Amino acid sequence: MGEIVRHMKKKVPSTTNSDLKRFDRWAATYDQSILQRLYFGRVHSKMLNLLVREGPKDAPSCIIDVGCGTGRLLRTASVRWPKAQLFGVDPAEQMIAEATRLNPNIVFKIAPAESLPFPDQTADVVLSSISFHHWTNKEKGLQEIARVLRPRGLFCLADTSLILISKLFFGEELKSLEQIRALMIGAGFTVRQQQRLRTRLVLITLARK
Repeated sequence: MGEIVRHMKKKVPSTTNSDLKRFDRWAATYDQSILQRLYFGRVHSKMLNLLVREGPKDAPSCIIDVGCGTGRLLRTASVRWPKAQLFGVDPAEQMIAEATRLNPNIVFKIAPAESLPFPDQTADVVLSSISFHHWTNKEKGLQEIARVLRPRGLFCLADTSLILISKLFFGEELKSLEQIRALMIGAGFTVRQQQRLRTRLVLITLARK
């Protein structure tokens, strides 16, 4: 872990994301939001269940969460894989401050998806939950995830999928199932499975490096 932490200190995060101020304001109450129980928690359970079902039999030794918020997904992952090293990155400074306070046994760093502060081939599993549509450069972010994954490592991506509604009301440019698959393949991944939650609000993609 020491080598990974030393590498994390070398990176200078980008702060170009226009959502940062909104997430910084939300950070103090984010973990208590009703959305955690009704929305995010369900997505996290589906992601981890998919990894348990489709992933290797051996438990992962290192997991990275990209866009980790206050660390709730990693906290849940730690119950399933208690021996894994856990790392979280998020570009919002206050989210990382709350994550560090709430999860003293997990290492967190301020960083965007496009510039991950880890050496090559660090992780067995990379997670990203409901943050993909906020990434400034999705192609670069996926390339970074491929870089930090070990050979045959798994990437589980969950993102909201109501494309038209999000574009009209929030100005967010979401990607379709086909577009996400193409981006994954372009970054060197093999897409193993794509599934929508029953409400069709979220698309989960599992890919292997």
